[in-house]
Amino acid sequence: MSRIHFLNVYEGDCNIIQHGNGHNNRVTVIDVSNADNGKDTPLEKIVKNSTARQEMRTRNYVPLTKTNYGQKHVPDNPIQYLKEYGINDVFRFIITHPDMDHIDGLKDFYSAFTVTNTWDTNNEKTIGEGESFGPYNKEDWEFYTDIRDGRYTKTSRHTFYEHNSNSYFEEDDMNILCPTPDLVKNANENEDYHALSYVVLYTPPKKGGGNWKILFGGDSHDISWNYILEKYKDEVANIDILFAPHHGRDSGRSYDFLKTLNPTITLMGNASSDHLAYDKYPPIRITNNQAGYIILDVSEEAIVISVKNEAFAKDFRKKRGFSEPVYDASIEAYSLCVINA
Repeated sequence: MSRIHFLNVYEGDCNIIQHGNGHNNRVTVIDVSNADNGKDTPLEKIVKNSTARQEMRTRNYVPLTKTNYGQKHVPDNPIQYLKEYGINDVFRFIITHPDMDHIDGLKDFYSAFTVTNTWDTNNEKTIGEGESFGPYNKEDWEFYTDIRDGRYTKTSRHTFYEHNSNSYFEEDDMNILCPTPDLVKNANENEDYHALSYVVLYTPPKKGGGNWKILFGGDSHDISWNYILEKYKDEVANIDILFAPHHGRDSGRSYDFLKTLNPTITLMGNASSDHLAYDKYPPIRITNNQAGYIILDVSEEAIVISVKNEAFAKDFRKKRGFSEPVYDASIEAYSLCVINA
């Protein structure tokens, strides 16, 4: 059995896969935000106390038709979270693209763990001296560029493209759908770095000889999905779990790709609800502000979904006529629902 953790990290992303296919020590982390090793530099202290950071912490508007479960006020620290699971080594860290909300706390993260492999992209993004980092720490950007430009050598940096594979991918059931060299070139030329975001399809085995379809969308936009639907339409049709691209934000994009994906459950990040495209996605949508962290236990028989927030779990299950949620102390989460094979 493998286990996926979808963390509640302010307005960024952090997903963790504990691979359970005979490689229990192998851990994949996709992006990071709100990572904190507890040892603040002077600049970190300034950023933490800044107006921009405070505004991000409190920005959680929810429409009158929805319940505000207040989980944005109790975010997860990925470093602390992983340590509580006894994890000290990360086999694979994937930086889907070089936006600050996906590398927030990157320097602290690499100080806390041995990161064997780093997936990056051949982007040419720069942030000028006079440009604002808003609620984020300039030191994380500088550390990221050290990785990208080969100055940080304590990890093995890789720039994989669609259709690249090796034995580790196959053993860990990971399939790269994007980017392509052309998408990276286009992103660099247009300075639109969402266009080079990794999109990863995770396909652990399913009872009956099939595979689950769990899709990590990064911040992929229309140009990526046009390519994916042209080349991988069958592979992404009727998926089980979608980690919504761009956190599920309503970002002036086409949503035609959802007609093919038709996800059973969509997981969205913790932006303000007025920025989330609730009405564009199929009915079962779960946000971090509702659920807190979300844990998926994936076996051949089922995907069992649990959440941190008891109040949301109760409301979700009551609405569907289910019994009261059951608490699992081993993962500190409440049962939500099950997708059976």
